[in-house]
Amino acid sequence: MKRTTALLTVGALLLASCDRTGRTPTDPAQQEPAAPVVGKSLDLQKAPETAAAAAQQFNTLTNPANPDLDPDLKTLMGLFMPQSGPMSLSLDRPTQIGRQLLGRVTGRSQLSSQSVVVGIREALPTGTVTLKTDGTVSESATPTDGAVMINEATGVRVEAKWRVNGAPTVWVDSGTRYDSMQNTWVPVQTEVPTNASGTITEKGTARAGATFTMTPGGCLNTFGPDALKLNAWAGRQTNAPLSMNLEYNWGAQGLKLKADAKHTTTKNTGSVSVDFSLDGATANRCTDTLTFTPSGATLTADLTLPNHKVASAVYLRDVKNIVISDAELKKENFFRNVSGTLNAALSYNDSNVLTASGSIADGNDMDFAPGDQVTVKYVRDGKLIEKKLPDALKDLSTLLPQ
Repeated sequence: MKRTTALLTVGALLLASCDRTGRTPTDPAQQEPAAPVVGKSLDLQKAPETAAAAAQQFNTLTNPANPDLDPDLKTLMGLFMPQSGPMSLSLDRPTQIGRQLLGRVTGRSQLSSQSVVVGIREALPTGTVTLKTDGTVSESATPTDGAVMINEATGVRVEAKWRVNGAPTVWVDSGTRYDSMQNTWVPVQTEVPTNASGTITEKGTARAGATFTMTPGGCLNTFGPDALKLNAWAGRQTNAPLSMNLEYNWGAQGLKLKADAKHTTTKNTGSVSVDFSLDGATANRCTDTLTFTPSGATLTADLTLPNHKVASAVYLRDVKNIVISDAELKKENFFRNVSGTLNAALSYNDSNVLTASGSIADGNDMDFAPGDQVTVKYVRDGKLIEKKLPDALKDLSTLLPQ
């Protein structure tokens, strides 16, 4: 197996896993998952059409024209999106994002701890803009720590507070922009809050709200914030028909990301959740010599629609003999000595569709690539298939759009 394939294989496993302390005999990470069953488990040959059906159901669920849409959410959508159609569910978008992340991990996109020199700074908007009933517009310089937009005809008020409790703001690098006056490209920075909130009201009734907090840390522009939290709701605050929560932090002991979203109509509910942690030791994070020594990982993710329930769990434990850094990634046979155990399962409507289990250490072949001791099981063409990870990846790739 070529080095690139090895990087993608184990890199994906490392990005999709985690180690928890305080193990018990019932820890699912220590148990080989139940194998798929012919006639009960989804045949992967039917996976593409099943995914398309789920996407269609998602579109129907979130369509503003859906007669079952929550009345409070319908009111909000009517205020801002009277002509909008259904939301789209792009099934290839997560793959694109994953490829971008792997590009960074495998060194194809160089990371630097150095920030660009400031050229243009785009500040957060402040003040009040009012659209009056006679069609004229008035503006006010207050508030200076937030922005307000008022539509007198509809009674809609949109308000953002950028410095809740006097919190500071920070500047984030935002690429470059061509300056025609100087005939050159100049760097751009955008102002970002560290503690902010926003609300939308209609004639005094709250229709949507959000809160945002961030701990920038010492290298926000290169390796991201130390911590971030976002909570948002729409329709009404209590038993919100639409809600979303996101929490992230990267500390000395590893990285954690947790997110969930839920949409409820008068008859159905759709939800998605992701809980990911990558355990290990971080050193020199805000320098060009950043290193991360992983010890394990855990990923659990769920998608629930009226007729489709997908759940996945990936457990990577006791990871040893690997250090992720720019210098280490340039070495030949980077994963040659890595060791650890993997247990993973993907289920559809409460029946396992695909399982993977075994040691991630390189086996007795000569490719110096891990994964050939991991056994993958799934149902395809009415048969239970059992292959080692490299062969399973080749087989499963034929199911993906070319």
